[in-house]
Amino acid sequence: MVSVDWFRSPQSKALLWATLVMSLVLGASLIVVDRHRAEAPGVPLSDDQAAGQVVSAARQVVAAARLQQATGGYSFVSCVNENEPPYQAALYMSFRLPHDDWVRYQRDVGSAMIARGWVDAPAMGEHFGRKFTNDGVTALLERSNGDRAFATMRLYGECRNIADHRNDDPAWTEVSL
Repeated sequence: MVSVDWFRSPQSKALLWATLVMSLVLGASLIVVDRHRAEAPGVPLSDDQAAGQVVSAARQVVAAARLQQATGGYSFVSCVNENEPPYQAALYMSFRLPHDDWVRYQRDVGSAMIARGWVDAPAMGEHFGRKFTNDGVTALLERSNGDRAFATMRLYGECRNIADHRNDDPAWTEVSL
């Protein structure tokens, strides 16, 4: 059994203070890192520039990989929480798979993207897909969950749009790819 005197000893008080200080330092550093990540670096992008960033990237991928029946649209999403700036344009597209060999097709699409300057990015939390980056745009290639004859690609632009998109109407803009 531990005696009550141990809790009052200088060693235990020092240990408790060190634990408290360490918790405060780690908490403060987490806040600083999180705020730094959400800041809009560089020159802000207009709505047209932010949307153009992902739309042109999507069109480049569609042409390079010869994606079939590609359809999609974009909206602005907050890089911080649900509705505060900065924002990024996020484009979601789907396209038909020409055959049942998803692994081979994913590799072929990836090769076509890499030939156009995209690079593989470390996948974080994506399953059975591939992640690429190019000129500030991140693309996630995955097989569609709902219809196995289709695949999806999500493209995210840079967090550099500082306009207020809380009340966008319409929030979703369809584009021809």
